[in-house]
Amino acid sequence: MGKQGFTLLEIFFAVFIVLSALLGISGMTAMVMQSNATNEFTDIAVDLAQDKLEQLKNALFTSTGVADVNSSNNNDLESTSNFDYRETNINELGLPGGIFIRTWNIADNVPKAGMKTAVAIITWNDRLGSHRVSLRTIL
Repeated sequence: MGKQGFTLLEIFFAVFIVLSALLGISGMTAMVMQSNATNEFTDIAVDLAQDKLEQLKNALFTSTGVADVNSSNNNDLESTSNFDYRETNINELGLPGGIFIRTWNIADNVPKAGMKTAVAIITWNDRLGSHRVSLRTIL
């Protein structure tokens, strides 16, 4: 006489294998969701930096917003501690109430006389740590 059905041990192993697969998938899902959030913040940071550089390009060359007010940082325009201008706690529209810090530095006569170099740096912190995006242009 043949036996029918599954033993308790076979059922236990089958449930264990299915649960292990589900736990692996849930871990990957959490990682993908965090990566998506980081990518979204990076996209916003690039937009904020581009917006600032466009504002600087459209400003009059001699206006105060395009002045090199701190020439001591001209050898390190990527600096966020020694800067020309800064906006703190801005959102994706550049308005107050967000997690981003927008810093921009201007260097007169760089790369040559009569030109200016502008660098926009966006920084923010989230649960993965500190992040930074910087863009550079010549005015």
